[in-house]
Amino acid sequence: MLDREILDLMPKRIQVTTSEDEADSSANILLDDALAREVGKGIRPPTVRVWRHTAVRGLVVSKRDAAGEAGERAVQLMADEGCPIIVRHTGGTAVPHGEGVLNLSFLLPRQTQQVSTDSYYQLLCQPLLDWLRGMGLTEVATGALPGSYCDGNYNVLVDGQKLVGTAQAWRGGLAGTASKHPGYVLAHACIVIDVDFAWATAAINRFYSEIGDPYRVEEATSTSLLALLRQHRLATDYDARCAQRDLVRFLQRYYTEQGIQVDLS
Repeated sequence: MLDREILDLMPKRIQVTTSEDEADSSANILLDDALAREVGKGIRPPTVRVWRHTAVRGLVVSKRDAAGEAGERAVQLMADEGCPIIVRHTGGTAVPHGEGVLNLSFLLPRQTQQVSTDSYYQLLCQPLLDWLRGMGLTEVATGALPGSYCDGNYNVLVDGQKLVGTAQAWRGGLAGTASKHPGYVLAHACIVIDVDFAWATAAINRFYSEIGDPYRVEEATSTSLLALLRQHRLATDYDARCAQRDLVRFLQRYYTEQGIQVDLS
């Protein structure tokens, strides 16, 4: 469960939504920012979005990695070879995209108190740790894992392998202020439910090779939720739609038990 100090970052009433664009991969990703801007303006309640990628298999990369002539050339080359590249607004390195990936996005207003990015990562990750433990996975923690895709201190690791990648972006000033850039925090987790990591690793390494970046990832560092459930004999079949349903139910109960009102949409 969340420590009280971290839990206080979560507004007392939130909306949990499964809103997603099933037809347009880029629009589906950028919907986070559109909804978050509404949160910052105060015309939408603080929102937790549990959403699936479209069925198109590819990579999601940061603006920095796709920028410049080398980035533009690599994006076009890989798209021509059947691996579309989608650009996100948060930082970090490339992550796999496709129907085997579930996402958890916290779209929250900027607040007045002094708070660190670590605090928001804890707010994002702790429910996932508790959800996974509730499924019967016991060796669950956060931490860095060299060689994993989009590595960071707040990877969610299970049995020493990476299952979830996280990223964060702060935009604008304080929420509710008169500004062209309304203030919000976007904290995002990418949960791998069922991905071919041999393919994903090769695609990520190819992309960075094409842009002239020495960054590389190793297949053995990462795993999927389906693989873990099978290894621990907890389930034989599990897909992103099932995970989306289960995570929404878990979050509704999880926050309600901690005194937060949850509205579903």
